[in-house]
Amino acid sequence: MQSLFTLTSSESKRLIGKAVAALPEIQQAKNNGYLVISRGSTNAFILEELLGETIEKERYVAGMVIKGVFCIMAQTMRTRPVVFHKGEVLNVEPGAVIDKMNPGDLLLKGANAIDPYGNAGVAMAGAGGGTMGQFYMALKAAGVETIYPVGLEKMIPSVTDAARYGGTLSLNTSIGAVTGMACVSDGRIFTEIEAIETLFGIEAVPFAAGGWGGSEGAVTMVVDGKDDDVNECLEFIRGIKGEPPLKAIKGACRDCSARCSFAGMEDENLPAWLK
Repeated sequence: MQSLFTLTSSESKRLIGKAVAALPEIQQAKNNGYLVISRGSTNAFILEELLGETIEKERYVAGMVIKGVFCIMAQTMRTRPVVFHKGEVLNVEPGAVIDKMNPGDLLLKGANAIDPYGNAGVAMAGAGGGTMGQFYMALKAAGVETIYPVGLEKMIPSVTDAARYGGTLSLNTSIGAVTGMACVSDGRIFTEIEAIETLFGIEAVPFAAGGWGGSEGAVTMVVDGKDDDVNECLEFIRGIKGEPPLKAIKGACRDCSARCSFAGMEDENLPAWLK
């Protein structure tokens, strides 16, 4: 049996959130070891599923693309990344547990791009490379896995090509904040495809992308499997339809120290679309 449906960006994030939270290895790390959930909009949905409660997802970010630009969430507006240890949420920054993590523990890291070759692209604007600079090499050396939950809306032709460009010192001009990009070729990427396979055991194929009138960034999927499994999937999809989009929250550009074409501008001098 085949069926087709479309997911908005927020609906995709909710689907991925529920599927990642249901993974046995995620539950194992959360309840018996360390599970670090770095900031990111998709990771915020995963965190809600793991906590079983609503959070301010719009503040569980650092770098972001909102209002048509790369932007940096003000430090004072961000919520702290969550670290689970043996079923409890620790009141620590994730960096405090790097040297305590072992194989079987997990880091969830957002991504800004994926490509058809299994590469993930992570934008980096902070000194030292942000979370990637702090965690990637240390966890690779220790043999700790990183999972990159990311929607298919972020598919680009080649992350390896993209990562040859950019950088906070290399970009001469911009509309918005400047950033570099890390190309990760050995990470585990988890999209809507893996989410549907995880939850329902059926094949999921990207069929179309895009739209307008609230469907910008949408992906259309075709699923194929046994009748009962496909019908279960459709019932689930009906349950997440209407997931509201995240609000575009940002700090005042006049107070921002990021390398950005709008940094330091007073509100009245910003273009109308950015206010």
